[in-house]
Amino acid sequence: MNSTRLATALTVACLIATPAPAQLASPSGGAVSVNAPSAGAAVRGTVTIGARVSETGAFGVTAVSFQVDGVAVAEDTSPPYAIEWDSRTVADGWHTIVALARDARGLQFASDPVQVTVANAVPPARPVVRFEQNDAATDYSPGWTHRNREWFGWSGGNATESFVPGARAVFSFTGTSVSWIGYRSGNGGIARVSIDGARFADVDLFAKTDEVGVPVFSAAGLTDSAHTLTIEVTGLKNPESFYPIVLVDAFDVPAMAVSRLQETDPALVYAAGWTQGERSKSWSGSAAATSATPGARTTLSFNGTSIRWRGYRGPDAGIARVYVDGGFAGEIDLYSPIHGVQDVVFAADGLANGDHTLAIEATGRSNSAASGAAIVIDAFDVANAGRRIEETDAAIAYGGDWIHANRNRTWSGATAAESNVDGARATLAFTATAVRWIGLRGRNTGIARVYLDGALAGEVDTYAPSEGPQNTLFAVDGLPDAKHTLTIEATGRKNPSANFAWIVVDAFDVRP
Repeated sequence: MNSTRLATALTVACLIATPAPAQLASPSGGAVSVNAPSAGAAVRGTVTIGARVSETGAFGVTAVSFQVDGVAVAEDTSPPYAIEWDSRTVADGWHTIVALARDARGLQFASDPVQVTVANAVPPARPVVRFEQNDAATDYSPGWTHRNREWFGWSGGNATESFVPGARAVFSFTGTSVSWIGYRSGNGGIARVSIDGARFADVDLFAKTDEVGVPVFSAAGLTDSAHTLTIEVTGLKNPESFYPIVLVDAFDVPAMAVSRLQETDPALVYAAGWTQGERSKSWSGSAAATSATPGARTTLSFNGTSIRWRGYRGPDAGIARVYVDGGFAGEIDLYSPIHGVQDVVFAADGLANGDHTLAIEATGRSNSAASGAAIVIDAFDVANAGRRIEETDAAIAYGGDWIHANRNRTWSGATAAESNVDGARATLAFTATAVRWIGLRGRNTGIARVYLDGALAGEVDTYAPSEGPQNTLFAVDGLPDAKHTLTIEATGRKNPSANFAWIVVDAFDVRP
Protein backbone atom coordinates (compact mmCIF):
# COMPACT_ATOMS: atom_id res chain seq x y z
CA MET A 1 0.00 0.00 0.00
CA ASN A 2 1.49 3.33 -1.00
CA SER A 3 1.65 6.31 1.32
CA THR A 4 -1.34 8.08 -0.25
CA ARG A 5 -3.62 5.08 0.18
CA LEU A 6 -2.37 4.58 3.74
CA ALA A 7 -3.19 8.19 4.70
CA THR A 8 -6.64 7.92 3.19
CA ALA A 9 -7.35 4.67 5.04
CA LEU A 10 -6.22 6.15 8.35
CA THR A 11 -8.43 9.22 7.82
CA VAL A 12 -11.48 7.07 7.10
CA ALA A 13 -10.74 4.91 10.13
CA CYS A 14 -10.50 7.96 12.36
CA LEU A 15 -13.80 9.36 11.07
CA ILE A 16 -15.50 6.03 11.73
CA ALA A 17 -13.98 5.65 15.18
CA THR A 18 -14.66 9.23 16.44
CA PRO A 19 -18.28 9.60 17.60
CA ALA A 20 -20.12 12.85 16.73
CA PRO A 21 -22.32 14.56 19.33
CA ALA A 22 -25.50 12.57 19.30
CA GLN A 23 -29.14 13.07 20.27
CA LEU A 24 -30.09 9.88 22.07
CA ALA A 25 -33.37 8.59 23.33
CA SER A 26 -33.87 8.89 27.07
CA PRO A 27 -32.78 5.85 29.08
CA SER A 28 -35.43 3.68 30.68
CA GLY A 29 -37.38 5.75 33.20
CA GLY A 30 -36.45 9.01 31.43
CA ALA A 31 -33.52 11.31 32.17
CA VAL A 32 -35.39 14.47 31.19
CA SER A 33 -39.07 15.32 30.89
CA VAL A 34 -41.14 18.40 30.09
CA ASN A 35 -42.99 19.41 33.27
CA ALA A 36 -44.59 22.63 32.02
CA PRO A 37 -46.91 23.13 30.30
CA SER A 38 -48.81 19.90 30.78
CA ALA A 39 -49.70 17.67 27.86
CA GLY A 40 -52.84 18.85 26.10
CA ALA A 41 -52.80 22.28 27.73
CA ALA A 42 -54.19 25.31 25.90
CA VAL A 43 -51.60 28.12 25.95
CA ARG A 44 -51.37 31.69 24.68
CA GLY A 45 -49.05 34.66 24.95
CA THR A 46 -45.77 34.16 26.80
CA VAL A 47 -45.50 30.60 28.11
CA THR A 48 -43.06 29.13 30.62
CA ILE A 49 -41.60 25.85 29.35
CA GLY A 50 -39.91 23.81 32.05
CA ALA A 51 -38.04 20.52 32.28
CA ARG A 52 -37.17 18.10 35.06
CA VAL A 53 -33.93 16.09 34.97
CA SER A 54 -34.29 12.84 36.90
CA GLU A 55 -31.05 11.07 35.84
CA THR A 56 -27.81 12.96 35.38
CA GLY A 57 -25.39 10.05 34.92
CA ALA A 58 -21.65 10.14 35.52
CA PHE A 59 -21.13 13.19 33.31
CA GLY A 60 -23.93 15.35 34.77
CA VAL A 61 -26.09 17.81 32.86
CA THR A 62 -24.60 21.06 31.60
CA ALA A 63 -27.73 22.49 29.95
CA VAL A 64 -31.27 21.78 28.88
CA SER A 65 -32.43 23.16 25.56
CA PHE A 66 -36.00 23.33 24.30
CA GLN A 67 -37.49 22.80 20.87
CA VAL A 68 -40.93 23.56 19.48
CA ASP A 69 -41.83 21.53 16.40
CA GLY A 70 -38.14 20.62 16.04
CA VAL A 71 -36.98 24.25 16.04
CA ALA A 72 -34.61 25.36 18.80
CA VAL A 73 -36.08 28.04 21.07
CA ALA A 74 -33.60 28.57 23.93
CA GLU A 75 -31.66 26.75 26.62
CA ASP A 76 -31.10 27.01 30.36
CA THR A 77 -27.78 26.06 31.98
CA SER A 78 -28.89 25.76 35.60
CA PRO A 79 -31.81 24.17 37.40
CA PRO A 80 -34.70 24.60 37.64
CA TYR A 81 -34.55 24.39 33.85
CA ALA A 82 -37.08 26.74 32.27
CA ILE A 83 -37.42 29.31 29.49
CA GLU A 84 -40.00 31.85 28.34
CA TRP A 85 -41.50 31.14 24.91
CA ASP A 86 -43.64 33.56 22.92
CA SER A 87 -46.37 31.32 21.56
CA ARG A 88 -47.39 34.03 19.09
CA THR A 89 -44.39 33.05 16.94
CA VAL A 90 -46.37 30.02 15.75
CA ALA A 91 -49.84 29.55 14.33
CA ASP A 92 -52.75 28.58 16.52
CA GLY A 93 -53.19 24.82 16.80
CA TRP A 94 -51.29 21.78 18.05
CA HIS A 95 -47.53 22.04 18.58
CA THR A 96 -44.88 19.70 19.98
CA ILE A 97 -42.43 20.59 22.75
CA VAL A 98 -39.25 18.58 23.42
CA ALA A 99 -36.56 19.12 26.07
CA LEU A 100 -32.94 18.09 25.35
CA ALA A 101 -30.57 17.49 28.27
CA ARG A 102 -26.87 17.80 27.35
CA ASP A 103 -24.05 16.27 29.40
CA ALA A 104 -20.36 17.21 29.68
CA ARG A 105 -19.49 15.05 26.65
CA GLY A 106 -21.97 16.89 24.46
CA LEU A 107 -24.37 13.97 24.34
CA GLN A 108 -28.04 14.96 24.33
CA PHE A 109 -30.94 13.03 25.79
CA ALA A 110 -34.43 13.86 24.53
CA SER A 111 -37.63 13.95 26.53
CA ASP A 112 -40.83 12.41 25.39
CA PRO A 113 -42.70 14.96 23.25
CA VAL A 114 -45.48 17.01 24.83
CA GLN A 115 -48.23 18.42 22.65
CA VAL A 116 -50.04 21.64 23.51
CA THR A 117 -52.67 23.75 21.80
CA VAL A 118 -51.74 27.34 21.01
CA ALA A 119 -54.82 29.58 21.08
CA ASN A 120 -53.80 33.22 20.73
CA ALA A 121 -56.71 34.34 18.60
CA VAL A 122 -59.14 36.11 20.94
CA PRO A 123 -62.54 34.45 20.57
CA PRO A 124 -65.42 36.82 19.91
CA ALA A 125 -67.02 38.05 23.10
CA ARG A 126 -70.14 36.20 24.06
CA PRO A 127 -73.26 38.30 23.72
CA VAL A 128 -74.59 39.46 27.05
CA VAL A 129 -77.92 37.89 27.94
CA ARG A 130 -80.18 39.80 30.34
CA PHE A 131 -82.30 37.56 32.58
CA GLU A 132 -85.11 39.57 34.16
CA GLN A 133 -85.86 38.92 37.80
CA ASN A 134 -89.06 37.00 36.95
CA ASP A 135 -87.32 34.65 34.51
CA ALA A 136 -87.79 30.93 35.17
CA ALA A 137 -84.04 30.71 35.85
CA THR A 138 -84.59 32.38 39.24
CA ASP A 139 -86.28 30.54 42.09
CA TYR A 140 -87.58 32.53 45.09
CA SER A 141 -88.28 31.31 48.59
CA PRO A 142 -91.20 32.83 50.53
CA GLY A 143 -90.63 36.37 51.76
CA TRP A 144 -90.21 38.27 48.47
CA THR A 145 -92.50 41.03 47.16
CA HIS A 146 -93.16 41.98 43.55
CA ARG A 147 -92.50 45.64 42.75
CA ASN A 148 -93.92 47.36 39.65
CA ARG A 149 -92.69 50.51 37.92
CA GLU A 150 -94.59 52.90 40.12
CA TRP A 151 -91.62 55.31 40.25
CA PHE A 152 -88.29 53.85 39.15
CA GLY A 153 -87.52 52.45 35.72
CA TRP A 154 -86.74 48.85 36.62
CA SER A 155 -85.26 46.52 34.03
CA GLY A 156 -88.16 44.81 32.28
CA GLY A 157 -90.59 47.10 34.09
CA ASN A 158 -90.57 45.42 37.52
CA ALA A 159 -88.38 44.06 40.31
CA THR A 160 -88.54 41.82 43.38
CA GLU A 161 -87.52 42.85 46.90
CA SER A 162 -87.37 41.54 50.45
CA PHE A 163 -86.29 42.51 53.95
CA VAL A 164 -87.20 39.11 55.50
CA PRO A 165 -84.12 37.45 57.04
CA GLY A 166 -83.40 34.15 55.35
CA ALA A 167 -85.37 34.89 52.17
CA ARG A 168 -83.45 33.53 49.19
CA ALA A 169 -83.32 34.02 45.44
CA VAL A 170 -81.39 31.36 43.48
CA PHE A 171 -80.37 32.14 39.90
CA SER A 172 -79.22 29.22 37.73
CA PHE A 173 -76.95 30.00 34.77
CA THR A 174 -74.22 28.65 32.54
CA GLY A 175 -71.07 30.68 31.93
CA THR A 176 -67.79 31.96 33.32
CA SER A 177 -69.13 35.19 34.86
CA VAL A 178 -72.32 36.77 36.11
CA SER A 179 -73.65 40.10 37.43
CA TRP A 180 -76.55 40.72 39.76
CA ILE A 181 -78.33 43.90 38.68
CA GLY A 182 -79.91 45.57 41.67
CA TYR A 183 -80.57 48.79 43.54
CA ARG A 184 -78.51 50.83 45.98
CA SER A 185 -80.15 53.45 48.17
CA GLY A 186 -80.53 54.88 51.65
CA ASN A 187 -82.84 51.92 52.34
CA GLY A 188 -80.44 49.22 51.15
CA GLY A 189 -79.63 46.25 53.36
CA ILE A 190 -76.89 43.64 53.40
CA ALA A 191 -77.21 40.50 51.27
CA ARG A 192 -75.20 37.30 51.53
CA VAL A 193 -74.14 35.97 48.12
CA SER A 194 -73.09 32.39 47.44
CA ILE A 195 -71.80 30.75 44.27
CA ASP A 196 -72.57 27.06 43.85
CA GLY A 197 -73.52 26.89 47.51
CA ALA A 198 -70.25 28.38 48.80
CA ARG A 199 -70.40 31.73 50.57
CA PHE A 200 -68.78 34.33 48.33
CA ALA A 201 -69.42 37.79 49.76
CA ASP A 202 -71.66 40.00 51.86
CA VAL A 203 -72.96 42.88 49.73
CA ASP A 204 -73.84 46.20 51.37
CA LEU A 205 -76.55 47.86 49.27
CA PHE A 206 -76.48 51.19 51.08
CA ALA A 207 -75.78 54.33 49.04
CA LYS A 208 -76.29 58.01 49.73
CA THR A 209 -78.27 58.40 46.49
CA ASP A 210 -80.72 56.14 44.65
CA GLU A 211 -78.92 54.05 42.03
CA VAL A 212 -81.20 51.95 39.83
CA GLY A 213 -80.06 49.12 37.57
CA VAL A 214 -76.45 48.95 38.75
CA PRO A 215 -74.29 45.81 38.97
CA VAL A 216 -74.24 45.32 42.75
CA PHE A 217 -72.30 42.05 42.58
CA SER A 218 -70.20 40.34 39.90
CA ALA A 219 -68.25 37.09 39.81
CA ALA A 220 -65.75 36.09 37.12
CA GLY A 221 -63.26 33.29 36.45
CA LEU A 222 -65.84 30.53 36.88
CA THR A 223 -65.66 27.27 34.96
CA ASP A 224 -67.63 27.33 31.73
CA SER A 225 -70.43 25.19 33.10
CA ALA A 226 -73.67 25.32 35.07
CA HIS A 227 -73.69 27.38 38.29
CA THR A 228 -76.01 28.87 40.86
CA LEU A 229 -75.91 32.36 42.38
CA THR A 230 -77.79 32.63 45.66
CA ILE A 231 -78.87 35.94 47.20
CA GLU A 232 -79.91 35.71 50.84
CA VAL A 233 -81.49 38.51 52.84
CA THR A 234 -79.68 38.88 56.17
CA GLY A 235 -81.90 41.47 57.82
CA LEU A 236 -78.72 43.44 58.53
CA LYS A 237 -77.92 46.91 57.24
CA ASN A 238 -75.32 49.63 57.14
CA PRO A 239 -75.57 51.93 60.19
CA GLU A 240 -76.48 54.79 57.83
CA SER A 241 -79.28 52.87 56.12
CA PHE A 242 -82.92 53.18 57.17
CA TYR A 243 -84.08 49.69 56.13
CA PRO A 244 -82.50 46.31 55.23
CA ILE A 245 -84.09 46.03 51.76
CA VAL A 246 -82.56 43.69 49.17
CA LEU A 247 -83.81 44.07 45.59
CA VAL A 248 -83.34 41.80 42.58
CA ASP A 249 -83.83 43.54 39.24
CA ALA A 250 -82.04 41.27 36.74
CA PHE A 251 -78.93 39.20 36.00
CA ASP A 252 -76.39 39.56 33.17
CA VAL A 253 -74.46 36.58 31.75
CA PRO A 254 -71.60 37.13 31.12
CA ALA A 255 -70.78 40.06 33.39
CA MET A 256 -69.89 43.37 31.76
CA ALA A 257 -67.45 46.09 32.81
CA VAL A 258 -69.88 48.99 33.22
CA SER A 259 -69.21 52.61 34.20
CA ARG A 260 -72.08 54.89 35.18
CA LEU A 261 -71.27 58.39 33.95
CA GLN A 262 -73.24 61.22 35.51
CA GLU A 263 -74.84 64.20 33.75
CA THR A 264 -71.95 66.34 35.04
CA ASP A 265 -69.31 64.21 33.31
CA PRO A 266 -66.47 66.28 31.78
CA ALA A 267 -66.92 64.40 28.49
CA LEU A 268 -70.43 65.85 28.08
CA VAL A 269 -70.82 69.01 26.00
CA TYR A 270 -74.06 70.94 26.49
CA ALA A 271 -75.35 73.46 23.98
CA ALA A 272 -77.54 76.35 25.12
CA GLY A 273 -80.96 75.49 26.50
CA TRP A 274 -80.13 72.98 29.25
CA THR A 275 -80.69 73.47 32.98
CA GLN A 276 -78.33 71.71 35.38
CA GLY A 277 -78.97 70.62 38.95
CA GLU A 278 -82.59 69.45 38.69
CA ARG A 279 -83.31 67.68 42.03
CA SER A 280 -87.09 67.22 42.18
CA LYS A 281 -86.86 63.45 41.71
CA SER A 282 -84.65 60.54 42.83
CA TRP A 283 -82.03 60.94 40.13
CA SER A 284 -78.81 58.96 39.93
CA GLY A 285 -76.18 60.97 41.78
CA SER A 286 -79.04 63.14 43.15
CA ALA A 287 -79.29 65.55 40.19
CA ALA A 288 -80.05 65.69 36.46
CA ALA A 289 -80.02 68.09 33.49
CA THR A 290 -83.27 69.02 31.75
CA SER A 291 -84.44 70.85 28.65
CA ALA A 292 -87.59 71.47 26.65
CA THR A 293 -85.90 73.91 24.28
CA PRO A 294 -86.15 72.93 20.59
CA GLY A 295 -82.70 72.09 19.23
CA ALA A 296 -80.97 71.98 22.64
CA ARG A 297 -78.35 69.28 22.27
CA THR A 298 -75.86 67.49 24.49
CA THR A 299 -73.09 65.21 23.20
CA LEU A 300 -71.17 62.57 25.14
CA SER A 301 -67.85 61.25 23.88
CA PHE A 302 -67.18 57.75 25.22
CA ASN A 303 -65.15 54.60 24.63
CA GLY A 304 -66.96 51.28 24.79
CA THR A 305 -69.04 48.62 23.10
CA SER A 306 -72.49 49.71 24.31
CA ILE A 307 -74.24 52.62 25.98
CA ARG A 308 -77.51 53.21 27.80
CA TRP A 309 -79.02 56.63 28.36
CA ARG A 310 -80.80 56.80 31.70
CA GLY A 311 -83.39 59.54 31.68
CA TYR A 312 -87.05 59.96 32.43
CA ARG A 313 -90.42 58.77 31.19
CA GLY A 314 -93.51 60.44 32.57
CA PRO A 315 -96.65 62.50 32.02
CA ASP A 316 -94.64 65.66 31.33
CA ALA A 317 -91.88 64.14 29.17
CA GLY A 318 -91.35 65.09 25.54
CA ILE A 319 -89.81 63.78 22.34
CA ALA A 320 -86.04 63.58 21.77
CA ARG A 321 -83.84 62.92 18.78
CA VAL A 322 -80.83 60.64 19.26
CA TYR A 323 -77.64 60.42 17.18
CA VAL A 324 -74.90 57.77 17.43
CA ASP A 325 -71.52 58.65 15.92
CA GLY A 326 -73.21 61.48 14.05
CA GLY A 327 -75.85 59.26 12.46
CA PHE A 328 -79.53 59.70 13.21
CA ALA A 329 -80.68 56.83 15.46
CA GLY A 330 -84.32 57.85 15.82
CA GLU A 331 -86.89 59.86 17.74
CA ILE A 332 -87.99 58.75 21.19
CA ASP A 333 -91.37 59.62 22.67
CA LEU A 334 -90.78 59.67 26.42
CA TYR A 335 -94.41 60.18 27.44
CA SER A 336 -95.76 57.70 29.99
CA PRO A 337 -98.83 57.97 32.25
CA ILE A 338 -96.65 56.77 35.15
CA HIS A 339 -93.20 57.94 36.20
CA GLY A 340 -90.05 56.12 35.10
CA VAL A 341 -87.17 57.74 36.97
CA GLN A 342 -83.67 56.56 35.96
CA ASP A 343 -85.30 54.57 33.16
CA VAL A 344 -83.23 53.30 30.23
CA VAL A 345 -84.79 55.37 27.45
CA PHE A 346 -82.24 54.54 24.73
CA ALA A 347 -79.63 51.82 24.23
CA ALA A 348 -77.00 51.16 21.56
CA ASP A 349 -75.38 47.73 21.64
CA GLY A 350 -72.84 45.93 19.46
CA LEU A 351 -70.63 48.98 18.90
CA ALA A 352 -67.04 48.53 17.79
CA ASN A 353 -64.67 48.56 20.75
CA GLY A 354 -63.46 52.15 20.42
CA ASP A 355 -64.39 55.83 20.57
CA HIS A 356 -67.97 56.94 19.92
CA THR A 357 -70.38 59.82 20.44
CA LEU A 358 -73.98 59.91 21.60
CA ALA A 359 -75.96 63.10 21.00
CA ILE A 360 -79.38 63.85 22.48
CA GLU A 361 -81.50 66.71 21.17
CA ALA A 362 -84.67 68.15 22.64
CA THR A 363 -87.34 68.83 20.03
CA GLY A 364 -89.76 70.91 22.09
CA ARG A 365 -92.48 68.55 20.86
CA SER A 366 -94.45 65.99 22.87
CA ASN A 367 -97.11 63.33 22.74
CA SER A 368 -100.63 64.75 22.55
CA ALA A 369 -101.34 63.24 25.96
CA ALA A 370 -98.28 64.81 27.60
CA SER A 371 -98.44 67.86 29.84
CA GLY A 372 -94.91 68.98 28.94
CA ALA A 373 -91.91 68.35 26.68
CA ALA A 374 -89.12 67.75 29.23
CA ILE A 375 -86.02 65.80 28.22
CA VAL A 376 -83.85 64.58 31.10
CA ILE A 377 -80.16 63.64 31.07
CA ASP A 378 -79.58 61.69 34.28
CA ALA A 379 -76.73 59.25 33.58
CA PHE A 380 -75.15 56.93 31.03
CA ASP A 381 -74.11 53.31 31.50
CA VAL A 382 -71.08 52.62 29.28
CA ALA A 383 -69.90 49.02 28.88
CA ASN A 384 -66.47 47.86 27.76
CA ALA A 385 -65.10 44.50 26.73
CA GLY A 386 -63.28 42.80 29.58
CA ARG A 387 -63.60 42.35 33.32
CA ARG A 388 -64.00 44.88 36.11
CA ILE A 389 -61.76 44.61 39.17
CA GLU A 390 -63.04 46.65 42.11
CA GLU A 391 -60.64 48.59 44.33
CA THR A 392 -61.21 46.11 47.18
CA ASP A 393 -59.91 43.16 45.14
CA ALA A 394 -56.98 41.16 46.53
CA ALA A 395 -55.10 41.74 43.25
CA ILE A 396 -54.51 45.37 44.34
CA ALA A 397 -51.74 46.12 46.86
CA TYR A 398 -51.82 49.48 48.66
CA GLY A 399 -48.80 51.25 50.10
CA GLY A 400 -48.75 54.51 52.03
CA ASP A 401 -51.74 56.44 53.33
CA TRP A 402 -55.09 55.61 51.70
CA ILE A 403 -58.64 56.22 52.84
CA HIS A 404 -60.82 53.23 51.98
CA ALA A 405 -64.58 52.64 51.71
CA ASN A 406 -65.42 56.17 50.54
CA ARG A 407 -69.15 56.33 49.69
CA ASN A 408 -69.47 60.00 48.80
CA ARG A 409 -69.99 59.47 45.06
CA THR A 410 -71.68 57.04 42.69
CA TRP A 411 -68.64 54.76 42.67
CA SER A 412 -68.34 51.46 40.87
CA GLY A 413 -69.06 48.76 43.43
CA ALA A 414 -70.34 51.47 45.83
CA THR A 415 -66.93 52.39 47.32
CA ALA A 416 -63.54 53.81 46.33
CA ALA A 417 -60.07 54.41 47.80
CA GLU A 418 -58.48 57.86 47.85
CA SER A 419 -55.24 59.55 48.85
CA ASN A 420 -53.60 62.96 48.62
CA VAL A 421 -50.30 61.85 50.17
CA ASP A 422 -47.18 61.98 48.01
CA GLY A 423 -45.89 58.47 47.37
CA ALA A 424 -49.06 56.58 48.29
CA ARG A 425 -49.36 53.72 45.80
CA ALA A 426 -51.96 51.26 44.56
CA THR A 427 -50.59 48.43 42.41
CA LEU A 428 -52.73 46.07 40.36
CA ALA A 429 -51.23 42.73 39.31
CA PHE A 430 -52.98 41.35 36.23
CA THR A 431 -52.62 39.13 33.18
CA ALA A 432 -54.19 40.72 30.11
CA THR A 433 -53.47 42.69 26.94
CA ALA A 434 -55.28 45.87 28.02
CA VAL A 435 -55.97 47.71 31.26
CA ARG A 436 -57.88 50.83 32.36
CA TRP A 437 -57.77 52.79 35.59
CA ILE A 438 -61.24 53.94 36.67
CA GLY A 439 -61.25 56.95 38.99
CA LEU A 440 -62.54 60.49 39.45
CA ARG A 441 -62.10 63.74 37.57
CA GLY A 442 -63.16 66.98 39.19
CA ARG A 443 -62.25 70.21 40.90
CA ASN A 444 -60.82 68.43 43.95
CA THR A 445 -58.57 65.87 42.25
CA GLY A 446 -54.84 66.08 41.66
CA ILE A 447 -51.94 64.70 39.65
CA ALA A 448 -50.92 61.03 39.70
CA ARG A 449 -47.93 59.14 38.42
CA VAL A 450 -48.68 55.93 36.53
CA TYR A 451 -46.21 53.05 36.23
CA LEU A 452 -46.61 50.09 33.89
CA ASP A 453 -44.50 47.04 34.76
CA GLY A 454 -42.40 49.24 37.01
CA ALA A 455 -41.58 51.86 34.37
CA LEU A 456 -43.01 55.38 34.52
CA ALA A 457 -45.75 55.65 31.89
CA GLY A 458 -46.52 59.29 32.61
CA GLU A 459 -48.37 61.71 34.85
CA VAL A 460 -52.14 62.11 34.77
CA ASP A 461 -53.76 65.41 35.74
CA THR A 462 -57.23 64.42 36.92
CA TYR A 463 -58.55 67.98 37.31
CA ALA A 464 -61.74 68.87 35.46
CA PRO A 465 -64.13 71.83 35.86
CA SER A 466 -67.05 69.42 36.37
CA GLU A 467 -67.19 66.14 38.23
CA GLY A 468 -66.88 62.73 36.59
CA PRO A 469 -67.04 59.63 38.80
CA GLN A 470 -66.15 56.30 37.19
CA ASN A 471 -64.03 58.04 34.56
CA THR A 472 -61.30 56.22 32.64
CA LEU A 473 -58.17 58.12 33.70
CA PHE A 474 -55.52 55.93 32.05
CA ALA A 475 -55.72 53.18 29.44
CA VAL A 476 -53.23 51.07 27.54
CA ASP A 477 -53.84 48.41 24.89
CA GLY A 478 -51.67 45.99 22.94
CA LEU A 479 -49.71 44.58 25.88
CA PRO A 480 -48.09 41.15 25.62
CA ASP A 481 -50.46 38.52 26.96
CA ALA A 482 -48.47 38.00 30.14
CA LYS A 483 -48.26 39.10 33.77
CA HIS A 484 -48.15 42.88 34.30
CA THR A 485 -48.45 45.51 37.00
CA LEU A 486 -50.12 48.92 36.90
CA THR A 487 -49.24 51.32 39.71
CA ILE A 488 -51.09 54.53 40.57
CA GLU A 489 -49.09 56.91 42.76
CA ALA A 490 -50.38 60.08 44.40
CA THR A 491 -47.99 63.02 44.07
CA GLY A 492 -49.61 65.51 46.44
CA ARG A 493 -49.53 67.98 43.54
CA LYS A 494 -52.44 69.48 41.61
CA ASN A 495 -53.46 71.62 38.71
CA PRO A 496 -53.45 75.34 39.64
CA SER A 497 -57.21 75.38 39.08
CA ALA A 498 -57.87 72.44 41.42
CA ASN A 499 -58.92 72.87 45.04
CA PHE A 500 -57.23 69.72 46.33
CA ALA A 501 -54.93 66.90 45.17
CA TRP A 502 -57.01 63.78 45.83
CA ILE A 503 -56.33 60.69 43.71
CA VAL A 504 -59.13 58.12 43.53
CA VAL A 505 -58.83 54.43 42.73
CA ASP A 506 -62.34 53.19 42.04
CA ALA A 507 -61.69 50.13 39.86
CA PHE A 508 -59.69 48.68 36.98
CA ASP A 509 -60.88 47.07 33.75
CA VAL A 510 -58.75 44.37 32.14
CA ARG A 511 -59.21 42.69 28.76
CA PRO A 512 -57.64 39.40 27.59
